Amino acid sequence: MNRHFIHLPSTVSTNTDLKARIGAAKGPVYDVISADRQTGGRGRLGRTFFSPPGGLYVSVALPLTGEETDLPCLTLLAGLCVCTALEDLCGVAPRIKWPNDLYLNGKKLCGILCELVGGEIPTAVVGIGVNLNARPEEIPAELKEKMTSLRAEGVTPPPPEALIKTITEKLDRAVYEDRALADKTALARFLGQIRDRSYLDGRTVGWSVNGEALTGIFRGIADNGAALLQLPDGTTRAVVFGEITVG
Repeated sequence: MNRHFIHLPSTVSTNTDLKARIGAAKGPVYDVISADRQTGGRGRLGRTFFSPPGGLYVSVALPLTGEETDLPCLTLLAGLCVCTALEDLCGVAPRIKWPNDLYLNGKKLCGILCELVGGEIPTAVVGIGVNLNARPEEIPAELKEKMTSLRAEGVTPPPPEALIKTITEKLDRAVYEDRALADKTALARFLGQIRDRSYLDGRTVGWSVNGEALTGIFRGIADNGAALLQLPDGTTRAVVFGEITVG
């Protein structure tokens, strides 16, 4: 495929920019939009995403074939691609916090937001924000115990262009060559790698969505990407959406 890489010094949101380009296109869009900073970055469930200068903010368009039966697993798959890209380029080993964050040394390093754009050619937009260069003193006080950056952990960040290229290549290989979202056997292989990097296994967590709240022990990731929570009564609940916090 012919990837078109677009870089902006600053934007409100790379996901918003990419969705607009997809909506205006007549055919498939394979654009990758990155920015040095975002002024209105978004996370899951409508939250804002802290996007200071010096981070990596990128959105990748993935036109769908219509064969994808496990599209909800895309967020986890994207997390794995970012993990392995960072492992390859700078030797760190982040952990995947279900469903859309990467943690390093117990703090959030990366957030992922996947969105679906309908139309003539339905397209998934994978938005990725990695904290590369923020120094501890640059992190807001209310976030100091929750988030970190490669620089704050003493790791020299890779060049953003190399990280973008590596992540995009890994996503393309997983989605189009290995057909991880359309082939159960391929997905199982990727889920094995995701489970190996799980941050939450064995931890007491809270889960909430639409006014419902539960507390339990995180017991892994199901074959469909759902989180498995062991409740106080010993039963297991599979949850596919919502917010999980570490207790």
